[in-house]
Amino acid sequence: MVALSMADGYARLTRKPQCVIVHVDVGTQGLGAAVHNASCGRAPVLIFAGLSPYTIEGEMRGSRTEYIHWIQDVPDQKQIVAQYCRYSGEIKTGKNVKQMVNRALQFARSDPAGPVYLCGAREVMEEDIEPYKLDQGYWNPVEPAGLSQTAVKRISEALVEAKEPLIVTGYSGRNHDTVPALVKLADTVKGIRVLDTGGSDMCFPADHRAWLVSILNICPQLRLILEITLLLYRVSDTE
Repeated sequence: MVALSMADGYARLTRKPQCVIVHVDVGTQGLGAAVHNASCGRAPVLIFAGLSPYTIEGEMRGSRTEYIHWIQDVPDQKQIVAQYCRYSGEIKTGKNVKQMVNRALQFARSDPAGPVYLCGAREVMEEDIEPYKLDQGYWNPVEPAGLSQTAVKRISEALVEAKEPLIVTGYSGRNHDTVPALVKLADTVKGIRVLDTGGSDMCFPADHRAWLVSILNICPQLRLILEITLLLYRVSDTE
């Protein structure tokens, strides 16, 4: 849990994916609330865990040698954390280990970013393979699609014509370029207000006249939210 919390914080600060290695099922369980935090915080973190060996009589290098290998052999180790991860998978051979890692990192770095989980048995980790290279230029994160001109026009007109326009944001501040852009929008559109719901990333400055509050459930203007004319919900890190 401590290791993942450290990786989470560093990844949030630098936007560079980090890696944490844990011990089979028990180490995966030990991640605890840290994997929840990394998921909610959209931190690109790769988690790798071993699996109990799957051969029992020395059929392959890395075969079971201790009683604990039976105790730690759970039906589906990935499912311990899969619901908090952008991707989870098992490395079943060393021959495509680089592809598996790169694919996982694509998910981790693509918006909405977050943790990914890979695991592999000891036989796979001890497999002999021929050295090989990949062209890393093909393993980029998925880029977000831009709005069509029709959509931009529709949103712009709706904002200008609305009597009580409100923007609800939560994660956009993770991309620091969005903060001045949102301020510029609030300075341009008459009467617009901004509700920052995240509380962890500053998406809109609190000293701006359009700022409401950072926590939705204590917002004194809650009735206003229920009566607004137009609401735009901003959640993406790349807006």
